[in-house]
Amino acid sequence: MEFGELLKQFLIDLQSLFRTSTKKLNVTLPQIILITSIPIDGIDMSTLSYRIGVDNSTLTRLIDILMRNKVVRKIKNPKDGRSYIILLTNIGEKLQFKIDQQIDQFGSKLYSRIPIEDQDEVKETLSSLHWLISKYRLDS
Repeated sequence: MEFGELLKQFLIDLQSLFRTSTKKLNVTLPQIILITSIPIDGIDMSTLSYRIGVDNSTLTRLIDILMRNKVVRKIKNPKDGRSYIILLTNIGEKLQFKIDQQIDQFGSKLYSRIPIEDQDEVKETLSSLHWLISKYRLDS
């Protein structure tokens, strides 16, 4: 299997596992990605758009849904009145915590299935792949 095919299959499998492990939270995968990408002190919409890899119109639709569900709120950016800062509400903070817990539990279960002698190598490989992808995004 070519590397690109492996990446595609890895993405599909990972999305499926994430959806299954967070099903009880009643949020979609794009909403999970958005919620878990918002720091506690908020984030500018353009930065958030870049971070999760969606265009502004897609981000706006996601935020509107989460605002209706009282998960996030947006305020005018004090540094630039034309843009907005996205903040988690109390409901959003609790949901972010629950999502993080579910992902940690899922990660621990998956990690425990890796033979003990391979765990460090798998962790190192994933860390290297994450670094490589982050660098690739910056260079693009």
